[in-house]
Amino acid sequence: MSEFNVGETVGGIVDGLVKVAESVTVIGEPIEAAGKVIIPAVLTRVGFGAGGGGGTAPAHLQEEAEEEASVASGSGGGGGGGLLLTPIFLVVDAEGERLITVPGVTDIASAAVSKVREALDRVLPRRGEDDPQDADEPS
Repeated sequence: MSEFNVGETVGGIVDGLVKVAESVTVIGEPIEAAGKVIIPAVLTRVGFGAGGGGGTAPAHLQEEAEEEASVASGSGGGGGGGLLLTPIFLVVDAEGERLITVPGVTDIASAAVSKVREALDRVLPRRGEDDPQDADEPS
């Protein structure tokens, strides 16, 4: 099995994401109403993070692994990303141009994340909060 190369993986993903990292895309035909031209669009924002690592088991575990014909070293990686689409409208009239956003979109997403975190905290207590002995154990 080949080694995981986090640099190559992240590089390939970032190259693709750079094209849309933050862009505005018109998503419909302009609408004329009450002396105004309204152009519907969406603001796209992309974020990504990744990490990886490798290592070997402590000596006493390596001896056990050799007896069991197991691998005493390893590597791994992971990543995640997010996409935020914000509806926006460009309004053009006799007063000029202005950009109008839909209020509350970010607030709704933030509230949802907070609720998920609260639910997880109730189900899965954080290490060291409930059992002081856990805080002294190496991870």
